[in-house]
Amino acid sequence: MIWRVVALLVCVWGAPAVATPFTHDQIIGFSEDGRYFAFKTYGLQRGSGLPHATVFVVDLAQNAWVSGSPFHAGRDETAMAEVEAAPFAALERVRRDAMDAARPMLQDLRIRRPATVLYAAGVGQAHLAREVTRIAIPNPDKPTAQPNAELSLRLSDVPVPATVDYCPQPDALRGYRLELLGPDGAAQVLHEDQRIPASRGCAESYRIDAVVSAGYPQPETAIVALISVWQQGFEGLERHVIAASIPPRTNMQATQTPSRSQPDLDTLVAEFLGEAEAIEPALPQREEAGSGSLRWPDADLPPVARAVEVFAAQDGYAPHGRIWLTEESVEITPSGAGGPFPVSLIRLQAFNLGEARRAELLESLGADAVAPAEAFGAGPDIEWRFVMRPVQGMRADIVAAARLEIPSQDAMRCGPAPCTSPSPFDMESLGLSCTNSEPAPAMGAKTRLGKTLAMQADGGQADEGQASQWLVEHGLSQAGGMQILALDAGVPQSCWWAAEGPD
Repeated sequence: MIWRVVALLVCVWGAPAVATPFTHDQIIGFSEDGRYFAFKTYGLQRGSGLPHATVFVVDLAQNAWVSGSPFHAGRDETAMAEVEAAPFAALERVRRDAMDAARPMLQDLRIRRPATVLYAAGVGQAHLAREVTRIAIPNPDKPTAQPNAELSLRLSDVPVPATVDYCPQPDALRGYRLELLGPDGAAQVLHEDQRIPASRGCAESYRIDAVVSAGYPQPETAIVALISVWQQGFEGLERHVIAASIPPRTNMQATQTPSRSQPDLDTLVAEFLGEAEAIEPALPQREEAGSGSLRWPDADLPPVARAVEVFAAQDGYAPHGRIWLTEESVEITPSGAGGPFPVSLIRLQAFNLGEARRAELLESLGADAVAPAEAFGAGPDIEWRFVMRPVQGMRADIVAAARLEIPSQDAMRCGPAPCTSPSPFDMESLGLSCTNSEPAPAMGAKTRLGKTLAMQADGGQADEGQASQWLVEHGLSQAGGMQILALDAGVPQSCWWAAEGPD
């Protein structure tokens, strides 16, 4: 498994059924410091002719959409008569709606620095599969003279598995590899797909359309390549657009080799999963948010909430249980060009305490007053390990996962509590008074625990500090309730109580 996902990917249209044959795109510009990049896509849907427009705002340093972006506008079938009467007027109104929605963010991030086009080909060159694209960096004093420097980009299609199952020609699906070539021909990998993201649909071919810089190109200038993605559609290939960040030239040598003190992603995955066999986890069922959905509904779930949702979909919650969750963040410097990116290591240990709880009740109440064993639930203690990282369209993409059964050990600790005790931990012993909590809705979270942790991980619950560990207890003597303790490096941060269980 080679994980060199360091390019900035911005999926421009996520629903194959509503794509246009030629999506138009327009560059809005960069922020004054070059960190943020914004662009717009728009067009008329193939078949229906309905207009759509989307504004993307990208954090180039974090390889992520800025929270709240993208901004989408469109018209549905109720406006069909209006659109048919004046389709381009309707398209202009939709473009204006998308820009109006994005304007506060564009202003807050000071996205006002013009982009300089260094290279442009467009869809007129779609028939040309250039292996290497050379981009001249002009002399600022005499642009008509010999260029100061040259960037050479090599774009290759690579066969990789898809994450969707509706493609008409699955054998033709392709990801892409983007490399930066040095003067001596040595290549630095900027991006290499290991699978096609679900939001990219049935991608079959790629072309570099344009390369732009933040203002006039300097050695430290942010540079972005706009790449056409040709996808299988109902009526032939359809064009979408992604953007790939090219690191400043002054940083290329520094980022060629990772720090000796840092592992690469493959090594980190192998070390964290250990003897456990890597598996492809069964994700919770995903309903499309609508025909114009740009990404999966669970795209914004933080890592810990995503881990809980996968566990719930795969194993389900026991009637009586204790869950110990830990999250560690590691920064990885890729072996190719590009800046470091964060990786989350999540460990979820779930203890089924039904048998222990029943044994405790038998001892105190007697067999006649206690329900049969099946009412308490029985099953193994489970551990999940997840390696996650952000990619465009997914805040916590699962790089690798493993599931294993935990051998019974009475002495195991789940933070401050014994893992296998059937009695709830006394939160008051920590000097904490648990507050009542009603989790707010969280897109993509199906369970109450997932919603609660999504809110807490984003600062909605632990006012005293950011948590990195969670002790969750449900059932036991709390009937259907659930209590959660959030800690950071073993230090209690907050505690809350829910009258209902985790599911």
